[in-house]
Amino acid sequence: MTILYELIGDQPLAVWIALGVIGFLLTWKGANVVESTTSKISDHFGVSQAVQGGLIVAAATSFPELAIIVISVLVLGEFGVGAGALIGTAVFNILVIPAAVAITSGDTATTQGIVYRDAIFYTVAVLALFGVIALGVLGTDGRELARISPQMGVGLLVLYGVYVILLVGGKSGASDRKRAESTNVPKQLGLFAGGLAVVLVGVESMIGMTLQVADALGAPPFLISVTVLSVMSSFPDLLVGVKMGQAGDKRAAVANVFGTNTFNLVAALPIGVILAGGVSIGFLTSVPLLLFLFYTTLVVVVLSATDFEISTEEGYVFLAMYAVFLGWMTTEALGVTAFLTDSTLRTIVG
Repeated sequence: MTILYELIGDQPLAVWIALGVIGFLLTWKGANVVESTTSKISDHFGVSQAVQGGLIVAAATSFPELAIIVISVLVLGEFGVGAGALIGTAVFNILVIPAAVAITSGDTATTQGIVYRDAIFYTVAVLALFGVIALGVLGTDGRELARISPQMGVGLLVLYGVYVILLVGGKSGASDRKRAESTNVPKQLGLFAGGLAVVLVGVESMIGMTLQVADALGAPPFLISVTVLSVMSSFPDLLVGVKMGQAGDKRAAVANVFGTNTFNLVAALPIGVILAGGVSIGFLTSVPLLLFLFYTTLVVVVLSATDFEISTEEGYVFLAMYAVFLGWMTTEALGVTAFLTDSTLRTIVG
């Protein structure tokens, strides 16, 4: 059980939903502070927009997902909640955020760097995670379970290190931005730490709500996590992307999407694996989800590479694809479809 459950005990579902909403608001506020302080500190040191959007802000806005995976492993001993949130977040980010930027700010231009570096590397990250899960089957007695060892998690972290090197090396330092000398760095660092603490409290409340909703519906926590929890944790990313787009930083907003998803899949998720000392995950569950994520990513990459632009019309296509995903997850929860079987859903364990 969560720390919050230990403090307040058993409560009606309505109370847990209210606490989840409060947690969402706290996470939203904390993530805004984290994003704002990292941006100001980056501006102070003259960090380029490419590195700021694709690496620093991406990692900062991904802290809710990192907090979810850490809390689910260390507090709950339940890897499925964190894994579900990360996969759901990946689908949400890659479809909804570029769509929102294009719809609210008009046609969004991309660049060769965003498409051929960030987007392609993210595709490699998805395939690497798929490969790790497939290799994990070799460490089990059957094909339904995949065992992901801490060493495999380290391998994914090394892949993220390669991405960091490519990003920083390709567009380094202060090449396109001047230092903002007026920034009070110690103050911003203090606000940054406070924002992280607020996010942790908010995430704890949202996870508590997720578990209680899953229990009330008799559904695996993974399914509630991949939908409800992922949307709640990704909402700050959505607001950051829309704000960047309206401020004229549309390219940075798109780079942030690929950077955030890369961080989640090959940094945050393997951190959870390492902290848990290895995890077992349902292979038959992960395959359909990762295939959906992979082909969704291909669609986004291809459309982004077409005239290096994401049009408003393409944004609506992305939203329709996400609606299909939510519909699929709903039918799975209701038992109408069984691509993600109940037995494999319940084998996502630590």
